[in-house]
Order: sequence, then C-alpha cells, then structure tokens
Amino acid sequence: MAGDPRGPLSHFDALLGTEWLDDDPDHARVRVEMRDELRQPVGLLHGGVMSSLVESVCSRATALAVMGDGMMAMGQSISVSFIRPVTEGHAEVHARARHRGRTTWVWDAEVRDANEKLCALAQMTVAVRPRREQA
Repeated sequence: MAGDPRGPLSHFDALLGTEWLDDDPDHARVRVEMRDELRQPVGLLHGGVMSSLVESVCSRATALAVMGDGMMAMGQSISVSFIRPVTEGHAEVHARARHRGRTTWVWDAEVRDANEKLCALAQMTVAVRPRREQA
C-alpha cells in the first residue's frame, strides 16, 4: 500500500514486512511472512511482532475511519495473550472494532497461523483526538 492515497504507511510496518489485507473496522486484517529476522532465540515468531501487528492494524483502521472528521488515532493500551507459537508460514491478524466512541475505540483481535490455528488473542484501545496541523 505504499503511495496509498489515504496516507503513508509507517516505516516500522515496512521494516516488519506487514502486508495490508483489509483496513475496514469490521474486519481489518494484516499478515506477516515468517522469516529469521522476526524469530526469537528458540525460533518462534517474536511476541513483539504479533503485538506490533495488532497495534498497527487497529491504529491504522481507526485513523482511516476518523480522519475525514479531522481526527487522528494513536494506541492507548494493548493486551495480548499468547496461546500457541507461530513457527513457519505466516501470522495473520483479524481485528474488529467492538466500540467506536468519540474519544476511544476498543478492538478485539486474533492472531492466527497459516493453518488458521489461533495463536494469540488481543484487545487494543485506540485514542481518538483532534488532528493537529503540522508546522
């Protein structure tokens, strides 16, 4: 989605290799292919990568939904419970906005592996604030 007319993607997501599949608040999805740079020392996908994918998809989908109203979005809190490791293939995050308030959105997300097995459950709160003009 480089050159996306809705706004630039973060350099951090480019570093992770995030593949944007859908940024709709009802079914936002991202994926990352497993590679050695994303493994922790015993060979599993690093939990920070899974957490980062959740944060990215929830924040971007919220931002795209509120930007037309002059608002911006930023992560406020995240909780991730790891259930099973991702060891090969890819990890895919499926996220859904459960609460779309004036100042906060709350998301539920699942991380699944290439075999659709549930690997992590997450909840993310995103702050929604007026966008400041850049000087």
